[in-house]
Amino acid sequence: MQLVEKHIIKSGHRFLKEIDALCFASKNLYNAANYLIRTHWIWGWGYLGYNKCARLMQSHEAYKALPAKVSQQVLMV
Repeated sequence: MQLVEKHIIKSGHRFLKEIDALCFASKNLYNAANYLIRTHWIWGWGYLGYNKCARLMQSHEAYKALPAKVSQQVLMV
């Protein structure tokens, strides 16, 4: 069973800039959602589930920087 798939993108690849920008946007979305979930927990409002988190994050610039399918998959993580 293969659990991880690794892709090595060399510095001369023609899609390197686009891939780097998408990875950066994905990281920003993940961190923003993680912060939102963490602050809800710390303030005593309980755990923030995926559905409510996705609704709150749709207006965030990091969510809009990626295609909708990709943003939803990042939030599911």
